[in-house]
Amino acid sequence: MAKYPPISPGTVIVTMQPNLEMRDEWTDEGWASRKLGVRGTVITHHDSHGLYYDVRHTDGTVGCYDPSELKVVQ
Repeated sequence: MAKYPPISPGTVIVTMQPNLEMRDEWTDEGWASRKLGVRGTVITHHDSHGLYYDVRHTDGTVGCYDPSELKVVQ
């Protein structure tokens, strides 16, 4: 059985290029919270409108990301 969610809270990630087709329901505030090419830590996941993650960036801000926009740092 596959682990759910695939990325656990506390996992260090790097944000990738945005997947603009996946999240047309996001608010302007949600889009503005995102940063590309930065490290962060997964805080939690949400799945009421499809899986996405809240990520705390290294500068302390928080953004929302589709799973395809995150790369786990080993």
